[in-house]
Amino acid sequence: MEESPLILDGIRVVEFAEGIPGPVCGMQLADLGADVVKVEPPQGDRARAWFEGDAAPVFAHLNRGKRSVCLDVATPAGRDGLLDLVGGADVVVVHADPETAKSAGIDWRAEQARRPGLVVCELTDLGPTGELAGMAGSELVHQALSGFMRYAGSRDAPCRVGYEIASVGAGMHAVQAVLAALFRRGESGEGDHATISVLGQVLSLKSILLAAQTNPDFWAGFHLNGPHWEPDIGWETKDGQVTFDFRHGMRDAWVEFCRIVGLEDLPDDPDYDDWRSTIYIGDRKATHGDVYRPSFARMTSAEASRIINDLDGISVKFHDYAELLAHPQLEHLDALVEVEGHGLQVGTPFRFDGGRTTQSVLTAPPDPDAAGRSREDGQ
Repeated sequence: MEESPLILDGIRVVEFAEGIPGPVCGMQLADLGADVVKVEPPQGDRARAWFEGDAAPVFAHLNRGKRSVCLDVATPAGRDGLLDLVGGADVVVVHADPETAKSAGIDWRAEQARRPGLVVCELTDLGPTGELAGMAGSELVHQALSGFMRYAGSRDAPCRVGYEIASVGAGMHAVQAVLAALFRRGESGEGDHATISVLGQVLSLKSILLAAQTNPDFWAGFHLNGPHWEPDIGWETKDGQVTFDFRHGMRDAWVEFCRIVGLEDLPDDPDYDDWRSTIYIGDRKATHGDVYRPSFARMTSAEASRIINDLDGISVKFHDYAELLAHPQLEHLDALVEVEGHGLQVGTPFRFDGGRTTQSVLTAPPDPDAAGRSREDGQ
C-alpha cells in the first residue's frame, strides 16, 4: 500500500527563534511534514542549556524534526546567510529577543514585501507597538500582566500557573496564522506578514473569562467568577484524589450515590437543594462539601470512580506522570512517539485520514566552527 503524503510536504520553513513560542510553531510544522531549518546563534539556542548536556529534554522535544544551522546575525556574513535561507523558504517564523532583533536589523514586513509569495509570522512578547514594545517578556510577565494568575492560588495570593501556557499557546496560535496564510497563498499566490504577541494570545486563551466582565471585582456566572472561588481540589481516597461530578439534570444519580455511600438523608436537607454546587467547582463546595469526604476516605480511587461512573457521572483519578503514561487510554489516543536518541515524547495531536505526520528526527547540536553549514541528525 502506498504511503500517504505528509500534510506539508514541500513546504520549507526558516525558524529564527529561541526559547519556546517560535520553536513550538516550528515543531508543529515539522511534525506536519514541513522542512524546518532552525537558525541558532553560535552558542546554540538558549533552551539547550536548560538542562545539562546538548540533549536537553525540553530542547529535544521542541526541536524534533528540524535541521539546524549556526549563524551570527550580528555580522554581515551571518545576516546575509539568514536572508539567503529566507530566499528559498515558503515560511519564516521569527521570535527574537530585542537585542538579537536589533543586531540583526531585519525589517520582516519589508522583507516579506520584497518576496510576495513568502509567509512571515513574527512573534513578539508584548506587542510590536506601544509603550511595552521591544521589551523582553517572560512566562511570569505574560501571566501577571494578562491577569491569568488570578485563576491559580487565591484572590489574595494569585500564583503563576506552573506550566508555560502563555509561551506554548503563542506557538500554537502561530501555527494557525501560518496555515491560514498558506491557505490564502494557495488561493491567490500572495504571501503575508502576520504578527502575534504572546500577551495578546493569552487574552484569547481566557476569552470566556473576559466575555461577561462588567465590574472586574464581581463576575457573575459560571466560569466567570473563578477568582472568587477557593482553589479546586479533588476528593481524597485511600490512594489519591479523584474528581466527582454529575452533570446538570442528574439529581437522581447524585441521590443514588448518596444512598450507596451512606448519606441517604442528605438529599432531604434543604441546604442541598442546589446539590451540584456542593460537589463541583463553585463557592459552595468549600462550605458544604466536607460531608462527602469521610465516604471517599473509606474507598480506593478505583472504588470511588467506579461508583460514580457506573451512575453515568464523571470521576477520574488525579494522575502523576507515571500513571498517565501507563494509562491504556494513551494507546487509543496514539499520543506518544519514539524519537531517535530520546525515547518517547508526546507527539502532535493531529490525526488525518488522507495524510500523515512525521515525528522522528532531531536537530544536532550546532557547530560554532561551521557557521552557515546545515547540520542534520548528528552529521
